[in-house]
Amino acid sequence: MTFKRKTNRLYYQDFHLSEAKARVIRVEKDSIELDATVAYPEGGGQEADHGVIHLEGGAALRFNDAKKIYTRLAALSDFPGLYVDGVIQHVIAEEDRQLLSLVEPGMSATVSIDVKRRACLALSHTASHLLYLGIAEVRPDAIESTIGCHIKTDSARFDFKVETRFSTDELLAIEQVANGYVQRNASITVSAHHLVPDARLWHCEGHTIPCGGIHIAQTAAIGLLQVRRRGLGAGKERISCTFPQALLKLEGYHGKHFGV
Repeated sequence: MTFKRKTNRLYYQDFHLSEAKARVIRVEKDSIELDATVAYPEGGGQEADHGVIHLEGGAALRFNDAKKIYTRLAALSDFPGLYVDGVIQHVIAEEDRQLLSLVEPGMSATVSIDVKRRACLALSHTASHLLYLGIAEVRPDAIESTIGCHIKTDSARFDFKVETRFSTDELLAIEQVANGYVQRNASITVSAHHLVPDARLWHCEGHTIPCGGIHIAQTAAIGLLQVRRRGLGAGKERISCTFPQALLKLEGYHGKHFGV
């Protein structure tokens, strides 16, 4: 059965849109569904946007998570396992949940996001792809055995099921490949499937990766990546990266030059 309700994902129309008018569709015990949102939900290993929902009458409810529900399988050969459509729930911060009693379907609202967090996630997600390209070049066997990833505001990681651990020399080589993109200030573009907007492709210097996440437009802002390894038990490896030189850490950051 097809779920008919769908949240209008305004972030696909304008990455830089940080605030938008919306209408309350549904209220749950810990969340609000709107007819439209600028908030990216958690997905593909990337953490969700945080923000505030301002309601008519003056109430303001903070949300610290956004989740997709009632999605459907896209059934595209180039995007195996991609789920699309559905609705986005804005999970309200626990200390603001008592205000949910004031919220009713049909109310007008303004939803806004933490733009600094959005930009940090975009930078981190792009860094994760550079790490991935480095791993693909140095240890292509691991790519086919990826078992997880996690993209936070200040780091990114991939988990692999491999028999041979990553050596120190391999980690240095992966770091060198990833940092090559940073040093060249490589350009990033994102394209969407003509029929399925949620099916999106990340492009950089001839490489294409299916990805519905958020990214920056040029790689230099990341600064040099530092790559580390951690063993997760027999046959499992975690490769992570941090980027302490990221330009986003400079005071006065506004984010207007970072999105694609």
